[in-house]
Amino acid sequence: MVAVKRVFGGAKREVTGHSVMDFRTKAWTGAVVALIVVSALSPAPTQAQESDDRCELSDIQTDVRPGSSDTPVAVTIGFRLIDVTDIDDVNQTITVDVLSSQSWVDPRLTAFEGCQFELSEVWTPQVDIINSGRLFKRLGEHIEILASGRVRYVQRISGSLVFAYYAQRFPFDRHKIDLLLLSLEYGERDIVFDIDEELTGKAERVFNVPNWNIAGLEARVETMYMDIYDRDHSAFNVIIYANRLPNFYIWRVFMPLVLIVMMSWAVFWIDPAQVGSQIAMSSTSMLTLIAFQFAMSNMLPPLNYLTDLDKFTAASTLLVFLALIESVTTSYLVSNDRRETALRADRICRSLFPLALVVYTGLIFYL
Repeated sequence: MVAVKRVFGGAKREVTGHSVMDFRTKAWTGAVVALIVVSALSPAPTQAQESDDRCELSDIQTDVRPGSSDTPVAVTIGFRLIDVTDIDDVNQTITVDVLSSQSWVDPRLTAFEGCQFELSEVWTPQVDIINSGRLFKRLGEHIEILASGRVRYVQRISGSLVFAYYAQRFPFDRHKIDLLLLSLEYGERDIVFDIDEELTGKAERVFNVPNWNIAGLEARVETMYMDIYDRDHSAFNVIIYANRLPNFYIWRVFMPLVLIVMMSWAVFWIDPAQVGSQIAMSSTSMLTLIAFQFAMSNMLPPLNYLTDLDKFTAASTLLVFLALIESVTTSYLVSNDRRETALRADRICRSLFPLALVVYTGLIFYL
């Protein structure tokens, strides 16, 4: 065995051949162990990374719709009414919370089943609610690719929308509130709508809108001509049936109004010779009715037609005014020594005025 002598600081140290070999073996073993540890700690390609690589789009023209140019793309729309929180008579708006879905087939995306993309990365039919108003989108702006290239876009929308307001029968009115979904970018030759029957409808719950009953929801696909584009468009029309609950108005409007009218009839039981008392009672009834009308004036927007409540108020005002005229007339008759005629007029009016109230109430609200 060969001995190797080395001198360190004047001291002699012997290193044998076996010692050198042991050192090299340990060094290689440490290196291998370190490599194994590093390999174990290094992250392997995950399924998500592989999926991200598979979901990378290329050569997709987002401004070119799928399919042939002579066949429109069928877009299936679902519309679920989750809640109605307000129907504003004065501003003629409805505040809604809805879940909307759109789906169509894009053969260019068949290989991307299970992937999700931003709306800006793929072609979309660009369908919007065209009613005026302010809406807020509560979900992310992305689409999901299903089997066979079917694309699905789901969004939850809330906000206030203007609708056509017709209140002739107020406060016993029923409304058909139209919400229109339309693509201004594409005409009927490019896209046509279908109804997602499974999703479309209203939630089976009591909505949080006071004094209204949301009776139902109906969806229709119609053709609408847009003169600004000079072409037909496929339109998805959602009709919300809303019936007003009149109990509030019966107790807070009709009952006080009827009592004011009946108060004016007190002059028929006052001696016609007491002119001051008759005039005071009639004038008080008239002024009370006018003040009551001012208090009700903010219930509805300014309309160019009379509602049933307007007609009833006008008839009641006329009846109170006629009671005032009757009291002045009987006072005049008494002053001209025609007391019996005045008393007879009072007795007739005691039956005639209540009958008139019943008749015009029936004519206004039941015809």
